[in-house]
Amino acid sequence: LTVGFFVHIITFRNLDLNYSLILLSAHLFIVAITIIILSIPFEEKQDSFFTQARSWLPVLQQYSMGNLLSAFLILYSASGSLVASWPFLVLVAIAAIGNETIRLEKYRLPFHTSLFFLNLVLFFALLTPVLLSSISIVTFFVGALVAVIVFSLFRSIVWFVARAPFTKHRKRINQGALTVLTVVVVLYFTNLIPPIPLTIKDVDFYHSVERVGDEYIAESEGRSFFERYFALFGRTLRLRAGEPAYVYTAVFAPARLDTQVVHRWQYYDETTRTWITKNTVNFPVLGGRRGGYRGYSFTEQPSAGRWRISVETARGQIIGRSYLTVERTGEPVLTQRFFIGS
Repeated sequence: LTVGFFVHIITFRNLDLNYSLILLSAHLFIVAITIIILSIPFEEKQDSFFTQARSWLPVLQQYSMGNLLSAFLILYSASGSLVASWPFLVLVAIAAIGNETIRLEKYRLPFHTSLFFLNLVLFFALLTPVLLSSISIVTFFVGALVAVIVFSLFRSIVWFVARAPFTKHRKRINQGALTVLTVVVVLYFTNLIPPIPLTIKDVDFYHSVERVGDEYIAESEGRSFFERYFALFGRTLRLRAGEPAYVYTAVFAPARLDTQVVHRWQYYDETTRTWITKNTVNFPVLGGRRGGYRGYSFTEQPSAGRWRISVETARGQIIGRSYLTVERTGEPVLTQRFFIGS
């Protein structure tokens, strides 16, 4: 699981989305087949080829299930803010760990079918917006409905080939699937599920941003290597009186998917210890560009202090979030102009 997780950090962050969907489909098929075969009662015969082959199926099942869960963990963590979506990501992480640790026979079939259903829900939540070229409540429920239909067909096959084990565990299987569906729906309506397949490809803050033809030109003060690549607590802009602050983002969306995104500028009030929305800017995102659909917004005369900018969907799901510290200065700030997002 650990090796697969780090391999997926490389593969699923760089693979074309269509190839990712094909790989996920293959792993789902393997998991479904192995669950069905392993649920069939049989008499062990040491010299039987089927017995020897069957003994390797749990390894194949664990491998594919671990690949699915770690892949979804990476794909969903790439789409959304860790601060906003951590309950959902913890749920997937717990499922991945449980897949590696739970071995009790009485929980094996119910647990694996529940995990399979969770993977189906996550898969169709990713696939449906791509096929329908839309991200909305409707597409979410369509994906959930398709997952339920596919799982029902899978249950029917298990019941047909392994009637006795399925009847024994039917209650746990149904309870597990219902629990998974309920938790995912609650997380969706509380905006704790990342808005996959939208992902942030680039985000940064500047003194100014303008579009010239098909290029974007930004103006910013010089930054050290550490500030450029390891700014764990956000960026810092030193602004003169009356100077605005700009944010530039590139949001990836699949081809033919058109949607709206929102830049939400929020200021941290030290007195009340709350984030106060100061400005919101809506603009469309057109899918298909590998580097992400580019856009920018600004807020006029931002107060000195801590700021955060959330990139959200129209219904408030957070695609990404970045932090900014504004420092006011009366002295000239040396800046330079350069192209960004090419």
